[in-house]
Amino acid sequence: MNKQQLKLRELKIISVIAASENISHAALALGIAQANVSKYLADFESKIGLKVFDRTTRQLTLTPFGAALLPYINNCLDKSNQLTNFIADYKHEKRGRVTVYAPTGITSYLSKNIIANITDIGDITLILKTSNLERKAFYEGVDFPDDCDIMVTYAPPKDQTLVASFLAKYTVSAYASREYLEKHAINHPQELENHSCILIDSMMIDDANIWRFTSNGGGDIHEYRVKGNYICDNTQAALDLARNHLGIVFAPDTTLKQDIQSGTLIPCFPEHHQWWLDLVVIFRKREYQPWRVQYVLDELLNEIRHQLAHVIQKSPEQACQLTDQ
Repeated sequence: MNKQQLKLRELKIISVIAASENISHAALALGIAQANVSKYLADFESKIGLKVFDRTTRQLTLTPFGAALLPYINNCLDKSNQLTNFIADYKHEKRGRVTVYAPTGITSYLSKNIIANITDIGDITLILKTSNLERKAFYEGVDFPDDCDIMVTYAPPKDQTLVASFLAKYTVSAYASREYLEKHAINHPQELENHSCILIDSMMIDDANIWRFTSNGGGDIHEYRVKGNYICDNTQAALDLARNHLGIVFAPDTTLKQDIQSGTLIPCFPEHHQWWLDLVVIFRKREYQPWRVQYVLDELLNEIRHQLAHVIQKSPEQACQLTDQ
């Protein structure tokens, strides 16, 4: 093999060709001429003295050597990106990835109301990932994934070395359509066992969910085992089923503001039975954070708290618009 050193640009081109399996598609993705891509590939194979791709009229496929080589190429590119991000962090440049985890409803809220207000994001890539809570997270704490930088959720972290910044409290209760309640009257949470309740998959225990309610001003806590014909992986889908008169849903009241005003969904109980949850932002201690994460974290917290302040001024009962699983 020629002892010339391999260049990162060559490796990047080989990686993109392998992903696209087509020279013209690779050229489009790379933003360079197709002829130049072909030349880079020919020069690379000539330099190492081995074929990386088998060519057909429609696509390229990796040779056995190429398939074995590709993980090394991608690993080298990843290491290069990590080095670039490391240097950028120390230079306070706005570049690199920041990953935010949140339940479905919060992810939707961030996308609609928060992210667009972070206008000076530079070259930061903001990644939003959905992470709905399992029931045990409310007792044991929520897991913080390795690739997570910031988590907005409803439970404290399992790892006590992480920071949990409190944002607001909000209430959860049982709701159903007027049509459902006219056919299936209910007056107390004890009667839920006789009703079709719309369940959340991550909260399943055997074939049921456990719904919690407080009474007597929050002094007493009661748990009720509920079942039903419908299981959803997020509260938004469960709400749609409830709107179609298919059962009772357990959801934050702020999620249902328009439904309650229009009469589409109404509280199930004449007495005030509800459950309170905390909304928190979880992150690593700042001394362990890259600067880009600190920047996005500060922008998120400032914007969320700004919006919460306006909501609270309008109505204490609307203390949080960040909602559901």
